[in-house]
Amino acid sequence: MKRTPIRKRSRKYEAMMRERRKLVARLLEERPECEAHLPVCYGRSVDVHEILRRSQGGKPVGGADDEYLCLCRPCHTWITEHPASARTLGLVKFSYD
Repeated sequence: MKRTPIRKRSRKYEAMMRERRKLVARLLEERPECEAHLPVCYGRSVDVHEILRRSQGGKPVGGADDEYLCLCRPCHTWITEHPASARTLGLVKFSYD
């Protein structure tokens, strides 16, 4: 009996991720400098950070451009590892804010 393998991602999710990749490419092109300017910053943005995380109700695609920050990797790592400090700096929002 021949079986078809299960899709790794749904067609809907794949379409959303295609749109997200376009959004990320556009934002990184428009904002080449890191927007956080933390002490660990090296200047050039390579990541797009969602201020309101998807797990907290943020939109992966379709939100306003001010819902995203273009960051260098060290700043993005710092924000992820220090959420309370990042929240006081306005770099992270929670759903109850």
